[in-house]
Amino acid sequence: MKYLMMILYCLLISTVASLAGVFILQTMKVMGTADTDFRNLPYGIAVGFNICLALGTLPILFNLNDTVKFSPLMSGLSFFLLPLILVLFSLLLMWDEPWPGILFALPYLSVLTIFFVRFRREQHLKQ
Repeated sequence: MKYLMMILYCLLISTVASLAGVFILQTMKVMGTADTDFRNLPYGIAVGFNICLALGTLPILFNLNDTVKFSPLMSGLSFFLLPLILVLFSLLLMWDEPWPGILFALPYLSVLTIFFVRFRREQHLKQ
């Protein structure tokens, strides 16, 4: 249950940060300036991108196995491998304008890094 809560907290915090970033960029007239039906599309993209990253973080459940939990390399791969691959694919798909993929992924990856450091510190203290 601890790992699922970690994924949900990561999703919630990063989604709020992404939506706040989109709101700030729209108020500064950097993105979403056209008066069309697609003006609020970046909000949906931010939420959808964070949901995809959260689904990519499901291998975190491999840490239920003791061999993965106590190995820093295997634990790090279970936390970061699929989210980094998803970010790489999104950057390749948006090759003409890669900054939205970076901006949408940055909050999730930073929150995930904080949870990983806390998890590794907790495992180090248990040993």
